[in-house]
Amino acid sequence: METLLDAARDMVTPETGWSAELLLRTVLTTVVMFLAIVLLARLFGTRTFASFTTYDFLTNVAAGSLVASAILSDRMVEATVGLVVLVVLQYAVSGAAARSRAARDAADNDPVVLVQDGQVLERPMRRARVSHAILDQHLRASGLTRVDEVGLAVLESGGSISVLRRGAGRDRR
Repeated sequence: METLLDAARDMVTPETGWSAELLLRTVLTTVVMFLAIVLLARLFGTRTFASFTTYDFLTNVAAGSLVASAILSDRMVEATVGLVVLVVLQYAVSGAAARSRAARDAADNDPVVLVQDGQVLERPMRRARVSHAILDQHLRASGLTRVDEVGLAVLESGGSISVLRRGAGRDRR
């Protein structure tokens, strides 16, 4: 039991031990990084930290990693510069994708139709690596219990699955 307590103590104690300086630095770095995120979101817009596409998601993961490394180390300036560069890149890519079909095709995954008019499309399901269990979960979340109730189920470019009931109006663009 004592070994377990020692292991737990080691997990929550920094290598250099607890100090007022360490706690103050951690609190200040967390506040500064939070303010940097808020400022970047205000400067670059609400879409900055949204996860509409795969590159949005990857940008958010990388940003989270940079923020965590800043909080847990003494590299706040480097992490803040990295965060700003990531946000600027995300802004540029999303802006280009909004204006150019070629940029959108390069940056975004195409949506994949998984179910159409009550029929599961097995080949796209396999290619997208979506199991029937995952599809069923999304159908239930949409209030549907049977595939034959589905007009359209689409794996969106951001990774979510949109489900429309049969007979629901839909835009065929």
